[in-house]
Amino acid sequence: MTTSIIPAAANAPMLKYFESQGFNELYIDKDSVANQLMGEEADRVLDLADYAQYLRCMRNATRARLLADTSFGGDNLTNWATTADELVRCGADTILISDYQSKTANYQPNLLSDKDFKVKIQTMKAELADTHTNAIVNLGGFSAYGLAGLTDRIKIAHDQGIAKVSISNVTAKDLSIIGAIMTPNQEIGLAIDNPKMTFGSAQQVNPAFVLDTYHPKKATQQWVQKAGPSVVLRLYMGN
Repeated sequence: MTTSIIPAAANAPMLKYFESQGFNELYIDKDSVANQLMGEEADRVLDLADYAQYLRCMRNATRARLLADTSFGGDNLTNWATTADELVRCGADTILISDYQSKTANYQPNLLSDKDFKVKIQTMKAELADTHTNAIVNLGGFSAYGLAGLTDRIKIAHDQGIAKVSISNVTAKDLSIIGAIMTPNQEIGLAIDNPKMTFGSAQQVNPAFVLDTYHPKKATQQWVQKAGPSVVLRLYMGN
């Protein structure tokens, strides 16, 4: 099994670069977009309207398939349906259905119950009927529900007709446990979303794909830091 990489992209130049390097699927990560639009330490939470408009702009900048985030707003049917419908209209080829709604101040996910997670999948999938948009499930609560809970949630996703599952919010130390469910007949991938997870460590358990949000985000932050006030001033003054 060959591991494919789906990198996150926070702006059009990143999209075009990744596309030029042969990546045909790119992730418009909510946190990366928030960082791009409002700065690393902004208190404002990125809402669906802002994200959807940004996604529409990115859709016009690339021919690659775009994977869109869905973790917006409250945990109710109307919100889930609206989110999926809006992302489809703004050009998402695939939506990432997470088993949480938002993240706390320390970036830990507010997990949905098994029942609500199942309903969320059903509600969002209903909005994808008669469209060309697919869905991937993202599971971010391994530290809370462990291997048994992870296995249960993978089964929920498969029972609802979703084949591809991404496991996020894990570290390299977790892989010795998670590796037990990485069987060749399941399309299970891993997210690199923190400094404790690397591509090399992820490869040890042979995931079907790797969703990388951490390294593109760090690259954006480093570029912004290098193009700081002194650089901007020189450009403005024409020197």
